[in-house]
Amino acid sequence: MQQPDSSRILPRALLMVTREEDQAKIDKILSTADIPIYFQARGLGTAPSEIMDILGLSGGAKQVTMGFLPKYMVKPVFETLNETCSLRKRGHGIAVTIPISGIQNHMLRVLKDEAREAMEQMFRGDEIEMKEKSEYSLIWVSVKSGYSDDVVDAARAAGAKGGTVMKGRRRNSERIQQLFGISVQDEQDFVMIIVPKARKAEIMSAISAACGTRTDAHGVVISLPIDDALGLEG
Repeated sequence: MQQPDSSRILPRALLMVTREEDQAKIDKILSTADIPIYFQARGLGTAPSEIMDILGLSGGAKQVTMGFLPKYMVKPVFETLNETCSLRKRGHGIAVTIPISGIQNHMLRVLKDEAREAMEQMFRGDEIEMKEKSEYSLIWVSVKSGYSDDVVDAARAAGAKGGTVMKGRRRNSERIQQLFGISVQDEQDFVMIIVPKARKAEIMSAISAACGTRTDAHGVVISLPIDDALGLEG
């Protein structure tokens, strides 16, 4: 394989929402691509059948997988995903990549001054490119268990087409507990919604109004830019 230039080594999080029956195929693809560590969970698709063509997500159990790979590997992995799991077909799932910034500062601290400056310039260029290129955003919502339907309803009313719900747990510091009245450890519903970037602010505002930190749902709403996407066509 041709040695990639430095800008193409920038790390990406690969997020996939696929049919449960494709789990073995996904495992094989990631193993063949030498992606040694990834995370999987089960989710529930919320997009109704009449708009399944927008997100490729119908109701029912879904496999949510997240792994990490360099930018130059995104295209070949996407091609393999489409060939193996037919993600361009309606209802077969989606795959997106998200720029990683949270681990980069830690990495930079161990570099020498010259290398750190070069890497910082690279990341700034990547951020500028993302702002210009990105067509979609991922909205991530964490709410008290049982409020995921309220999140989905608010998002749909603002123009979203559906999403994926997962069960989990949120842990907070005592300071956050005192500030917002949120318990230190709380069962949570996590909702992932992929939306056109132009609609992101409106949909996030609607979710925050209905399920924000000062509501009974105690919701936290964030967004992440999407770099590449497979399965959102049409």
